[in-house]
Formats: sequence, structure tokens, C-alpha cells
Amino acid sequence: MTNASAHDIAIRLLTPADTTAFCALRLRAIQEAPSAFSSSREDELARTPDEHVQRIAGGAMQRAFGAFDGERLVGFAGLRREPMRQLSHKALLWGVFVDVAYRGQGVARRLVNACIALAEHDPAILQVHLSVNAENNAALRLYESLGFIGYGTEPRSMRVGELFYDEHHLALLLR
Repeated sequence: MTNASAHDIAIRLLTPADTTAFCALRLRAIQEAPSAFSSSREDELARTPDEHVQRIAGGAMQRAFGAFDGERLVGFAGLRREPMRQLSHKALLWGVFVDVAYRGQGVARRLVNACIALAEHDPAILQVHLSVNAENNAALRLYESLGFIGYGTEPRSMRVGELFYDEHHLALLLR
């Protein structure tokens, strides 16, 4: 367990220099909760270092925030704007994860709020979408408390090994 309080955790945009820490924490996250991520361990390991940099620090279209306890990355959340013109009013919240030792302190809420604030500062983004495993009630409660509304459930959205998982789709209408 950590001695850091939620106020000791710094939330900031990830930079290319954070790529190694991001990749390590993301691999651990996928190993701990494979049904919470669309990517498998193999998918993550197949990405090049440049692909990882683009995911976390890809300019205006793709950014990620990290939660840091000192120099240690303990959580992350990403925001990706849709690149196609007719979908570019939407952004996707992806990859929200907080290390088990830091949960229950509001870190995930702060990460998601940072992504929402980033979206709100881009006049082209009118709504933020996300998908969440239907069994992840804590995440669903968090998203709903921030104003996300459900608009459907995709049955058998993800397959991990021989198990299937449904996913709820939610959106936050910004303007």
C-alpha cells in the first residue's frame, strides 16, 4: 500500500520521455485485467516504440495523461480524436487504469477529468465516447457520475480466451 494521498499524485500530459513507463504499466494493467482492455499483451508487444509515442503524445489528435507519485507512473488515461472529417466532432476516452495501490483515492476521476478538460478546450470536439466492460461496475459508476450517458450495450464485444464480455457504450455531450 502507498503512503501517498490523492493530493500527492500529480496529473500531467505524458511526453515521449514517458513511453517506457507507460508501456510497462500498460502491460501490467493488461495482465491484471485483460477484460478491461481491447489490446492483448501480444498486441501491445507488437507495437513499435514510435507507435507507443503516437498513442500518448500524438499531437492534437491523440494525447494521454499520467498520474505520478513522484517519478513513478501509477495511472493513465488517453483521449483520441476521430481523424475522419465526418466523425471529427467525437473523441474517444481510452485505456483508463490506476495501479491497485492507488485506487479509491480519486485518481481515476482526476485522470478522466483531465481528458474531459482537454476535449472541452478543443472547439472541434463536441462529445467524448467510451466503452466499458459491462461487469466493471466501479468504472461505470465513475463515468456516469461525470455525466456520461449510456446509449447501448454490445453483446460479446470482447473475447478473452474462451470468455466473452459485453461492453456498455457511453457518451458525454460537451456542447
